[in-house]
Amino acid sequence: MRNFLRFVAFYFLAGVAFVVLVRDDPVALILDLGGALPTSAIFFVEKAWWLILAFAALFLVLPKGDLVARIPRAFVVLMACNLFFLTFTMVKTSLPYALPFWADPPLAEIDRLMHFGVDPYVLTHAVGGWIPPGAAMALYMGAWLVPAMYLPVILVLFDSDRARVGRFLLLYCVGWALLGSVLALGGMSAGPIFYDRLLGGDRFAGLIAALEASGISDSTVGGVQDFLWRVYESGTQGIGSGISAFPSVHVGLACVVSLYLYERARWLAPVAVAVVVAFQFLSVHLGWHYAVDGYASIIVILATWAWARHRQSARSAHEMADFSPETI
Repeated sequence: MRNFLRFVAFYFLAGVAFVVLVRDDPVALILDLGGALPTSAIFFVEKAWWLILAFAALFLVLPKGDLVARIPRAFVVLMACNLFFLTFTMVKTSLPYALPFWADPPLAEIDRLMHFGVDPYVLTHAVGGWIPPGAAMALYMGAWLVPAMYLPVILVLFDSDRARVGRFLLLYCVGWALLGSVLALGGMSAGPIFYDRLLGGDRFAGLIAALEASGISDSTVGGVQDFLWRVYESGTQGIGSGISAFPSVHVGLACVVSLYLYERARWLAPVAVAVVVAFQFLSVHLGWHYAVDGYASIIVILATWAWARHRQSARSAHEMADFSPETI
């Protein structure tokens, strides 16, 4: 846990330095971040009531002392997650000030080439036109939110395997900071839904028509997309604001959560795969992402997971060798 707290502190300081370098009003943005911390804590309680109930239920089956001892650490991690996410928002909102959007045309072309000359949204709307916008939003934004934002809190409360906790804290940081800040800056892109607003023309007029025909444009999804565009145009920031498509943090964190489910119970492997497929599908279907955004995120998360497992296994083998009969 200490390494996670150190990383959050480093990410915050690096985020502040980044904002000071690229924004005209860094002090205002940083003060906004500080003022939003209490709101974020209340948001967690409102959205994660099921987590609180699950923790309370454990008192019926597990030793009370161990669970009570976890509460202070979980609170510290909760505050760290809030700071981490708000720093992420501040950095993400500031990315276009450091590097203009440039990658949308090549990403759109790569997408079309990878899918045999067809834009992926055409395929998703051909097979998923029946999906209710409300259900899509409930899964893509609602069900995703608490596990993706507060996975470290869940780990501290419910997982006693130190190696696994360390592995998934690393994946959490990679999913948010590497995918959402570092790689996002390198591949600055707005995504299909904002393509024509940003560059002009009608390259994604078919997507706009499909979103309108399916009712997505008139749903909460459309409202969030309009909100993000208004914040971008105004140069301000709000909770969860910022536009960047490549790579997909949504799909990346869904992959992290799915891998955690798989490690906790191997029989959940089909569920884990289905979760990743569903979020990859919806990221394109709702207009947020090019398909390649999700593919890249999945590759990065899987590679990091495999590397972390191998590194921890090698370290365990080395420690066991130190205590072999030959060394005693």
